[in-house]
Amino acid sequence: MSTSSDPRERVLDRWHGLLFDVRRSRRYHLRREQSFGRLHFVAGFLTALTASATFAAVLADLPAGPWLAALTAAFGAVGLAGQPLSRALAHRDLTRAFTRLEKDLRRPESEITEAELHRLQIRRLEIEEREPPTIQVINVSCHNEEVVAGGYGAEHLARVRWHHRVLASLFDLWPHSLHKAAPRG
Repeated sequence: MSTSSDPRERVLDRWHGLLFDVRRSRRYHLRREQSFGRLHFVAGFLTALTASATFAAVLADLPAGPWLAALTAAFGAVGLAGQPLSRALAHRDLTRAFTRLEKDLRRPESEITEAELHRLQIRRLEIEEREPPTIQVINVSCHNEEVVAGGYGAEHLARVRWHHRVLASLFDLWPHSLHKAAPRG
């Protein structure tokens, strides 16, 4: 964070921080959308596959029929109870909202005022009201991607170990061990 006492520098520093955070959030929701989209596809594909195999097993009077029916029910339950499609669509809407906010943040520094920054921060908070709980492992990974994409120094990268990544799409594994330093202008 800038230690400047110049009010203009502080506004630009906060604007830069907001832009970084909005870009990270956009990456996060895009990744969650893709994750839930893949889960929806896989659950649907496996349900259709096992349902076809169940039908064939029942017609052929094979003993595997009940086992295949159980698999079909399990894959169908993942698709229904887990609601991956509706979750993917919710994250798509959030990605779009953060993209629109980023577009509004992309302007010459000479146009950034305290009032405009405040208005944009309020918009960010309004978007965040609609967000489901954040999976910190994915959030920190998106932070690291944005650090690399923005050309910031390695000192701003957080260490994400393999055991964090293993089940990151489903839940946080020891999120308290993740630390990051946000780059600022």
